[in-house]
Amino acid sequence: MTEFKDKVVIITGGSQNIGLAIAEKFLAAGATVVSADLKPPENKKIIFIKTDIASEGDVHVLMETVRDEFGRLDALINNAGICVEIPIKDMTISQWDRVMNINVRGVFLTTKFAFDLLKKSGSGAIVNISSIEALGANPLHSVYAASKGAVSSFTHNTALEYGPHGIRCNAIAPGWINTPFNEQLLTQYRDRDKVDAEIKALHPVGRLGQPQDIADVALFLAGPASAFISGQTIVADGGRLAKLPLPSMGG
Repeated sequence: MTEFKDKVVIITGGSQNIGLAIAEKFLAAGATVVSADLKPPENKKIIFIKTDIASEGDVHVLMETVRDEFGRLDALINNAGICVEIPIKDMTISQWDRVMNINVRGVFLTTKFAFDLLKKSGSGAIVNISSIEALGANPLHSVYAASKGAVSSFTHNTALEYGPHGIRCNAIAPGWINTPFNEQLLTQYRDRDKVDAEIKALHPVGRLGQPQDIADVALFLAGPASAFISGQTIVADGGRLAKLPLPSMGG
């Protein structure tokens, strides 16, 4: 694929997990890929610019560096995010603020400072990684769910304000994706086979998601095939949210 030949893409959190899969997908499509992360990716073809996306100064430097080095920006993928599992009544202000700063403030800052570069490209695209937890909830994920709901809402406003300048903005709401974070969660259960089977049964497609699944959607939303799509949150969850639970009917 050479769909993104001669184009430049920034991926926040592009050095690991879903972000790395997205970065490698754009690389395969011919793009120059920049990972804005706190640690470098193992794939040396990905350009690394160390960035704390919750820092206004860091994000400003990121965009200035991209402008000086490449002179353009064609797509911004806001992927970086964190989650904590804490009951609301036990959560500290600093824990709440940390998640909101990275998951929401970071998306705001990159979107703000990328405007001029994306406008210059004439057909820029922003893809924000939200979550199905913007639409539903898991226990102990109050701040994560709140942050992803904010990302989806911010996506709508960005599409409205940036659209007249030739910039589209969409979000992806992934479901359960096999990443080291989720793997760590599953290792807490004694009967791992039973847990794996129950989680798989939640998904009508019959399997859990892989980082590559989200990378495929990100490439589509950033590319010309989605030129008439903007302001949308695309759910990529294997049908999980579409499945209403039923009690066991027995034998």
